[in-house]
Amino acid sequence: MGRLNTLAEQAATLAWAAEYRGARHGVGDIASVSDLRSRFGDDLRRYFALAALSRSTTAPAQMVSDALALVFRVRVVLEQNISLALTNLVSAEGLIALDLSREPLHGYSKKQGVSIRMPLSSCVPSKVCGAACYAHDVLDAAPASVVRGAVNGAVAAWYERGDVRQREDLLGALGRPVRRMVEAARKDARFAAATFARRPRIRFAHVGEFAPFPEFANALARLVRDSSDGGVDCVVYTRHPDARLLDPDLFVVLFSLDESSEDRRRFVPAAARVVRSAFGGQITDTVDVNFLEHHRWVHIKPIGTGNICPSTAPETKVRTCDACKCDFCFKPKPVNSAHA
Repeated sequence: MGRLNTLAEQAATLAWAAEYRGARHGVGDIASVSDLRSRFGDDLRRYFALAALSRSTTAPAQMVSDALALVFRVRVVLEQNISLALTNLVSAEGLIALDLSREPLHGYSKKQGVSIRMPLSSCVPSKVCGAACYAHDVLDAAPASVVRGAVNGAVAAWYERGDVRQREDLLGALGRPVRRMVEAARKDARFAAATFARRPRIRFAHVGEFAPFPEFANALARLVRDSSDGGVDCVVYTRHPDARLLDPDLFVVLFSLDESSEDRRRFVPAAARVVRSAFGGQITDTVDVNFLEHHRWVHIKPIGTGNICPSTAPETKVRTCDACKCDFCFKPKPVNSAHA
C-alpha cells in the first residue's frame, strides 16, 4: 500500500476483479471477528489496489475506466462474503462468539468526525454514485474500514430479522460500544470548542446506508439519546427509498441527490434537508447545499449556481466542518425550508 503498482500489477488487479465472485476457497470458518482480516486478507488487499487504480491520475485512462466499472461490484461481493462468514459463526456458536461489547461500533470521518460505517451492499446506488463514492478512496477502502462496515451491516441485518429477545440481547451487547461512541462524540465537540462551539454528533453512516435497517437505526439512535441524556445528535445521510422509515424525532436527516437521481425526490422525508452530490462539479440552487466531488488527488471546480459546502470548496485548505466553522447539515431543517 506504500508504492505505485506497475502496469503488470494493475493489469493483474483488473483481471482478478473481472472474475471475482468471492473468496477462492469459499467463505471458510472463523473463530472471531478479529479473524476476518486474515481470512479475507488477499481479497481485501486486491480490492484496495482496484480502488486505488480507479482513482489513479497516472495509470492509462482505459485501465482507470475499467477499474471504475468494477469497483462497486467487487466491494459488495467482498462485504457479502464477510457477512456470510460472520453469520456462519453466529449460527454455530451464538452471538456471544462475536464479543460485540469489545468491538468498536464507530470510526471517524476526517471531514465530520465520529461516524458509523456500513457496507456498500446496503446502498441503492444511482448511475454515478456507486463507483464515484468516496468509500473507494484511500482509508475508506482500506481493509479495516471494509471489515468494520461489513460487521456493522451484519449486526443491523440480524436485528431486523430478530425476535424481541434477540433484539434485546443485541442491544445489550452494544451498550458499551455505544457509550464509548457517545464519549468520542463529546470529546470531538470539546476539541472543536476552542474555535467553534457546536453540539456533539454522530454520523449515520460515513459510508453505506442505515435506511434498509430502520428498526435497528431507530433503536441505535434511541440508545445514543438515552446514553447521552439527549446531549448527542444523530445525523443521517441517505439516498435510499426507505428513508421515511427513519424517525425524524431521533435523526437530523439529509437526503442526497445527484444529476442521475432527481427522480428520487419523491422519497425525501418531510423533515429532511435535500443535498446534492455534485459529481463533475454540477451544482444547482434546487437543493439546500451542494457537495463538490473531491478525491485525494482531484478536486472538481463548480459549474452552475447554488450553495456549496465550504469544506468541499476548491479554495478551502483544511477540509473539515469544524475548521470551516459550519454545522449547517447537523441542525434540523426549518419548517419553512423551500426544498423538498
